[in-house]
Amino acid sequence: MKLQEIRSRTAYDPNALPTQKAAVRAWLGGMSKEFPLSLTLTLKQTIVEKNDRGVYRRTVKRDDCERIAKRFIQKLNRQVFGKYAADKCGKSLKYLPIVEGERSNKHLHLHFAIGGLPSHVKFNQFDTLVTNAKLQVENIDSEHKVDVTDSGWISYITKEVGTKDTDNVLWTLF
Repeated sequence: MKLQEIRSRTAYDPNALPTQKAAVRAWLGGMSKEFPLSLTLTLKQTIVEKNDRGVYRRTVKRDDCERIAKRFIQKLNRQVFGKYAADKCGKSLKYLPIVEGERSNKHLHLHFAIGGLPSHVKFNQFDTLVTNAKLQVENIDSEHKVDVTDSGWISYITKEVGTKDTDNVLWTLF
């Protein structure tokens, strides 16, 4: 099979503009060395709300995921740097947070690529820091997975990025 025949069968167009998904993956892939840690957090799928009329449960939404991720980032920064340095001096790890499950109708969960770990924190201590931070945030489930990032992590966590939008990347927390 010749190259031209392969291109015609796969509808390859060398002059086509890259999609949002391809552009985001290429851009974030170039920064993958800056994020040596990967983290997946599972979320509780129902949120208990209390108001003057009583207590009710509702399904977790994307906005809730952003709020939960922001709170988790705050707590993890406090675990790593201490409360004063994290809150007053603005010390922070680097985060690439992404919500997964919205498009695929799976349980919503969060993926993080994390970088900027200070030299006083070792990789094998990071799981304990995540566990301690996670216990301080409501609506995070008990399961999580911390790992050293491999070359395919950025591609994996951006698999639900749309061809015309990047809604599941939490850009405000990046």
